[in-house]
Amino acid sequence: MRVALVAGCLCVPAASWAEVACPDSIRAEQRVEPPEGWSVSYGDSTARLAGIALFDGPPANRVRLKQDQARQGKRELVLRWVLRDSPRTHYLQCSYDRSNAVLTMPLPPGVRACELVFERGNTIPGGSMPVKRMFCR
Repeated sequence: MRVALVAGCLCVPAASWAEVACPDSIRAEQRVEPPEGWSVSYGDSTARLAGIALFDGPPANRVRLKQDQARQGKRELVLRWVLRDSPRTHYLQCSYDRSNAVLTMPLPPGVRACELVFERGNTIPGGSMPVKRMFCR
């Protein structure tokens, strides 16, 4: 009986265990052509995760999904998306503070929900709350 149980566990599709998360930070470089007589210098180019967007189909189609739940606690704001069955692939977009760079990837089959948790009581440059954690699974 134990052998059958172990074999049954090994047959679980890998996609049902898929977990995806935006990188916490990215290194973004910008280049400026300064006007004549000016010089340019560059500071820290590490940008922290600032938010996410979820799409039903490629983001170019502009079918952005709204979160299904928002829970506000004393220290956290939790946003949750439930991904319903769709003939299209769901896409995750990750946006970063102090950068116009946006990372996009299709979510693997089997991902059914995404969660984004902001830390309340603090702000990052630009005035938004810092992201404490995020995941899709």
